[in-house]
Amino acid sequence: MKSLHSLLFAIMLLTAACSSAARPSANCETVRPDQSAPAVPIGATWSGVYVDIGSAVSKDGVLVTAFYDAERYLTLATYDPDDGRICRKRLPSRFGGWDAHNTLVVAVDAQNRVHVAGNMHASPLVYAAGPLDDLDAVTLSPMIGRNEDSATYPHFLHDRAGNLMFLYRDGMSGNGLWLLNIWRHGRWERLGPLFSSRDAKGPVSAYPSAFVKDRSGRFHVAIVWRRTPDVATNFALTYASTRDFQQWDVGGKTVTGPLAPAMMEVVDAPGEQQGLVNNAQLALSPSGKPVILFTKYAADGHNAVFAATKSGNDWLLRNIVAGQSRAVVSGGGSMPGLPVFRFADTARRDQTLHVSAVLGQKQSELLLDADRLTVSPWRSQGGSGSGQVRAASPNFPKSLGLAPPSGMDKAAPRSTAVRQNGIDGPVKGQLRWFAQQINQDQPHACKPTAPLACKPPPSPLIWLPADGG
Repeated sequence: MKSLHSLLFAIMLLTAACSSAARPSANCETVRPDQSAPAVPIGATWSGVYVDIGSAVSKDGVLVTAFYDAERYLTLATYDPDDGRICRKRLPSRFGGWDAHNTLVVAVDAQNRVHVAGNMHASPLVYAAGPLDDLDAVTLSPMIGRNEDSATYPHFLHDRAGNLMFLYRDGMSGNGLWLLNIWRHGRWERLGPLFSSRDAKGPVSAYPSAFVKDRSGRFHVAIVWRRTPDVATNFALTYASTRDFQQWDVGGKTVTGPLAPAMMEVVDAPGEQQGLVNNAQLALSPSGKPVILFTKYAADGHNAVFAATKSGNDWLLRNIVAGQSRAVVSGGGSMPGLPVFRFADTARRDQTLHVSAVLGQKQSELLLDADRLTVSPWRSQGGSGSGQVRAASPNFPKSLGLAPPSGMDKAAPRSTAVRQNGIDGPVKGQLRWFAQQINQDQPHACKPTAPLACKPPPSPLIWLPADGG
């Protein structure tokens, strides 16, 4: 605990000059990390709930991150490893503290201009941009000025030509239109709506996976569809691909967006109240086939993780991780305890994908055959290739002050991979911190077993560069 308090005190002293919301100008200082364990303290961040932190590394190697500071203000920070200089700027946008939907995203464009968005859940768009080397010039502004009053799920991406784009939902859960903007000639333009807010039965909202680009430049996406704000009304999983985000390939036919459920390939349609969760993940097999992970209730009523892939004109589905209990999929907000799964970012030469899944108290690491959807235990092949983070000490994370203090509510170390440009570049390192788990977007209550839950201490935000970073 002493090391945590000392580190936080040092960080907060360094950031004191920019701690006032009335003074948004950037504050800079120089740090010299230990070269044997180059962990760089970037700032102190809110730990009340786990929420995604935005980050990117520029082509010149400068880290830029967007996080909520100890007082929950949206803060930008840059770190230049060449001179050890850290600059921070607080923006006039304050996080409520508990809604895990209020993620932050960052991108660096070809002109070394930083773009940041976030701190919104069916609320006005929060966006700022400016030159990476002058945080004082980074200011909040509208993007286009239309359909920006009820924004959620900000996401930066690149088109086939490398142009910066921005995707978000306008509306609310169960009734949301997804819009795509493109950065051209120094300003944002509306490319068009992607996913519809209605189908033949009434209002809907789409929950898309991240877009995945194949070697030919085609983008693939999987979507879970919902009818109301209640997660229990998720009803179908669909798929489509596109080259330009306007014309879509659906089962060999070309359709024009915005896409509605009936316009897409149906991967699975279990219907409402069947445990389908809006967290589908999509990856491409080594041969370029789309493979989708999703969760719903299995035949025995327990939660399970399913895999799906194309087999001729149909979709092959298989239960790959069977749960031993039932977490009820119902209600609103960010829900703890639901199945968590992902494709690990590990390249393999055979036709398999590394899948990591957690159901209840059980974690599974599997190799998924992308054609047959059979699984076998995954075994680490060792090595320390590109993107591996150097451990600061054998005592990590305690040595970095990242062991959550007692008295918090289910707090744990957190991390995010940081990519060059913030979108699709190589991984350049990790940011690490600690935070409490999600709580359906409600405040954590202080109680005898967790007296700090409602007033948690801030966490150090630590930058760990990758090998050679």
